[in-house]
Amino acid sequence: MFQQNKQHQQQQHHQQQGVVQSGVASATVNNPSESIVAGNIYECSLHGILSTPSSTFIQRAKGMMRCEHPVSYKEMVFKSTVQSAGPSWVEGSILPSEIHVRYEKNTVYVRYVGVPQIKDNINAMIRNVVDIKSSETFFIYLENLGYVKDYEYFVDGYQYSTYNLSLFLVNHRRVLNDGTKGELLNKHSMVELQCLSGEEGFVAAAEYLNTYAEYLYPFVELIKFDHRLLTAENNNTPPNVNVAGGYNR
Repeated sequence: MFQQNKQHQQQQHHQQQGVVQSGVASATVNNPSESIVAGNIYECSLHGILSTPSSTFIQRAKGMMRCEHPVSYKEMVFKSTVQSAGPSWVEGSILPSEIHVRYEKNTVYVRYVGVPQIKDNINAMIRNVVDIKSSETFFIYLENLGYVKDYEYFVDGYQYSTYNLSLFLVNHRRVLNDGTKGELLNKHSMVELQCLSGEEGFVAAAEYLNTYAEYLYPFVELIKFDHRLLTAENNNTPPNVNVAGGYNR
């Protein structure tokens, strides 16, 4: 039995090394100059809704991951109102239609999230992401660029991490008029399993994610989310999809 576990750990280690060598990298928000450590960083993820008791799921997550810590933040999503190819002083630039701003422990983090790429042969959601640490003055900058707040919500839960992989178990709450937390947006907790990848590492990253997803079944079924099936009924409410993105985070 010990020999089997040892072989299994070695197999996981080699798989993780393969993911890293294929382009999985880490992005940090502690230093803006280090926010991108490769040419292009992509977030590969699987999503699910926890319908089983959270205590059972947490026991499994703790057994799989190396560390655990709470997450609690307010996320604001800003939409561009400017119909332009970009600022006049940057030829050929394109302003993103949406920018996410996270307020966590009196610190502002900014995240650009690209449109999910649909790759039928890869079983994971893939999005180009850029994470940086900013300050309160960034809100003035956003306003000057023509962005307005579209919606906001609170996120509370836990993050479990191991090597290049992160697992999030979170709940989302409405933001009341006075800025405090309101009722839950969904009665079930949301689960997201994610890792970062370079352009050459999509296949390895997806295999890595799905291997861990199998360990979490049947406590939660993690799937590739197809954003094309999403229809938001209320523009002032975040869509009913896991938005627990991560600053790896």
